[in-house]
Amino acid sequence: MATFSSRYIFFSTSPRNPRLIQGILKVILDGGLDGKEYTRELQAQFYNLYSESDVGVKGANSSKSPDLSGRDKLTRAPQSLGFLQTQTGKPLQVTAAGKQLLNNDLFEDVLMHQMLKFQLPSPLHHETAQNKGRFYIKPFLEILRLINTLQYLTYDELTIFGMSMTDYRNFQVTVDAIRQYRRDRESTRGKKSLKKLSDDTKYAHYRAIYADMITAGNIATRESKTTSESQFMKKKLANLSDYTDAVFRILRQSGLIVMSADRTLSISPVRQREVSYILTQIERKPMPEDMDRSQFDKYMFNPELPILLNDNRASLQSDIVSLKPSTSIDRDLDGMNTYELKSVLAKLRRRQREDRVTAQAKRLKERRDEDIQNILDVFKHISDKEVGRDGPLMLEWNMWRAITMIDHGDIKGNFVTDDNGMPISTAGGGQGDIVGNYGDFQMIVEVTLSTGKRQYDMESEPVTRHVGEVQSKSDKPVFGMFVAQNLTPTVVNYFWTTNLLNHKVYNGSVDIIPMNLATFVAFFKAASHKVLDASDLLSIHRYSTKIARKTALAGQTEDDWHRKVLDYMQEVVCVE
Repeated sequence: MATFSSRYIFFSTSPRNPRLIQGILKVILDGGLDGKEYTRELQAQFYNLYSESDVGVKGANSSKSPDLSGRDKLTRAPQSLGFLQTQTGKPLQVTAAGKQLLNNDLFEDVLMHQMLKFQLPSPLHHETAQNKGRFYIKPFLEILRLINTLQYLTYDELTIFGMSMTDYRNFQVTVDAIRQYRRDRESTRGKKSLKKLSDDTKYAHYRAIYADMITAGNIATRESKTTSESQFMKKKLANLSDYTDAVFRILRQSGLIVMSADRTLSISPVRQREVSYILTQIERKPMPEDMDRSQFDKYMFNPELPILLNDNRASLQSDIVSLKPSTSIDRDLDGMNTYELKSVLAKLRRRQREDRVTAQAKRLKERRDEDIQNILDVFKHISDKEVGRDGPLMLEWNMWRAITMIDHGDIKGNFVTDDNGMPISTAGGGQGDIVGNYGDFQMIVEVTLSTGKRQYDMESEPVTRHVGEVQSKSDKPVFGMFVAQNLTPTVVNYFWTTNLLNHKVYNGSVDIIPMNLATFVAFFKAASHKVLDASDLLSIHRYSTKIARKTALAGQTEDDWHRKVLDYMQEVVCVE
């Protein structure tokens, strides 16, 4: 049983990517922990297994308190969404909902059912005495209603107004506030900074919510000592940002929502019928807070609750037939159970999203000026930190667009997309971010926004492994390109070394060319105005390997190798 003192909607930020919940559940099942007594020893055992696994964790580090670290991963989002039972005195258990989540074809369906049941307060999450009576809401249900009612919701609007809607009975008040905010933006546009308007509105809005505590001098926070109003508000707004990101990601992973390039949320047109059903049929009142915990758990653990439109066989069959002629379906629909029908529908939807990505790639290869400029704009937004916590995701997606545009290879981005072809989550562990197949060779592209020691710890070995494993299975040349917002010198040294050494496990040396984002942008600008042949890219790899050996034999350093390779790259794309 936990209490919360937040005065805005909260949701666990662990794991940050909802897809990683699958990895947590898989470690429990594969490690034989399911059904064992939930103790501190088991929590530590779980964390040690998780740290050694490759289920989406890049460079997991050891912990001084493995039980605490394990408990953090087990009791946050996995428990809140009903995928795990984690109670002292009871066995650790992957629930029926958790087992369904492990089926990739059912992931969105199960997540959608579970998020619609999440409520504040609940038998699992209780308000503190100071907050008593402030919350009465199913957050994901009402935010979905906001998006539907207003036709769209910007990220700022979600942060300022959506997250402060703690009682569904105040829904219309929230709608009116957002509409007024939109009018304020229109009257400000071209006269004053819209960012300043957003920042000022957010501060004033939440300052009013915490006014009684500030007036009473009750400004200490659990996380750190705060002795002034500004420190107090800074901490509250930082936490707000974290929780907004968590809610934002869950909504997008449900498949019901699509995002535009400026992070505006709207209902996916192909899912509008389902959303309309949800908003008219799902009870808005939360379950009683004093409901027996075992009964609440039974409700939360059941992936068939609440009953939605996509639980209706006729509706599922209709959606399947609308996406693909019945002649292409391997089995008779009437002979399938509900989950089999959902699996077929998920595969068809995934194929439709892949088709949209293919259409994007086809357009990118036309090298339209507006697309070139848009790619450059997104890179600038990422550099200026104007894309929030989704920077890594946007960098991966935009890098795929850039690489796709400048050459004629088959470029596959391993990110997950929504119905608009916009990215939902980054590539999972164990695979490169972007893989380019050029017939005679392959290029693996990895990107990161991490810096310093964290960049070295998280990226050096995993990136080498991704490229090396592809190389070990190929009879054609393979090399990598590593792009970071700011490049750490130790990473350059590491990649120079991997280029020099002959690795038996990887069938030779591993060539990875590191560069910062500004260098890649310069390369892209030049390359977007020159049609590159595949042989041009291959020549960069061959030059990198040759110069690595020359610099080493000449007693030079990684800096000499790195500078010469980047200079050669610019020569390759130089327009004569």
